[in-house]
Amino acid sequence: MKADVLPIDSAEHQAVQLLLPWHGNAMLSASEAARVEAHVAECPRCQADLGWQARFRLASADAVPAARPPSELDRRWVALRKQLVSADVPHSRAARGRSLRRSVSLGWSFALAAQAGLLLAFVLVAAWPALSPQVEAYRGLGAGPVSTAANAIIVFGADATEAQIRAALRAGDARLVGGPTVTDAYLLQLRTTDRATLARLRAQPGVLRVESLEAEATR
Repeated sequence: MKADVLPIDSAEHQAVQLLLPWHGNAMLSASEAARVEAHVAECPRCQADLGWQARFRLASADAVPAARPPSELDRRWVALRKQLVSADVPHSRAARGRSLRRSVSLGWSFALAAQAGLLLAFVLVAAWPALSPQVEAYRGLGAGPVSTAANAIIVFGADATEAQIRAALRAGDARLVGGPTVTDAYLLQLRTTDRATLARLRAQPGVLRVESLEAEATR
């Protein structure tokens, strides 16, 4: 079974179909007449319709002695069409103007948002030293405790691994509370600063130096 394929008329074809009767009566504007003629030159269906209307007008002219002048309805339609065309031009211009203003407004909004983001980034960078916690630099062993929580210092070798550092802290039951200082030393908090604990720390791989701040302070 073969199905019939029905052609789908384009919007331009439908618009020209509505203008064909007025074109045959020479009642279109120059631009509308040019539009119809351009489409009819490429559309066999519209050519046939236009030819049928011409033959109909000729037959009507043979039957009627004189051509009928345009009726009041025809004149009103022509006037209404002119009003619609003239009203559509400012509307299109206004729509384009609104679209342009919206585009400019969005562009300014994005630009202001970007500037605000950059300004916030500069403020944070400038304020970061004041906001970040400051570690007091290590002072000499005889200058008193640097921190109420620190009671020893430790210096690791440049090639000390993270695993060696963790092992040393566990061996001395210690935790880091500050550093590194300007001399690459770290501040420790030990449960006890006796000689056995300090010796255990000094014997750990990766440890270069361990000193008790409390012992030095009491000398």
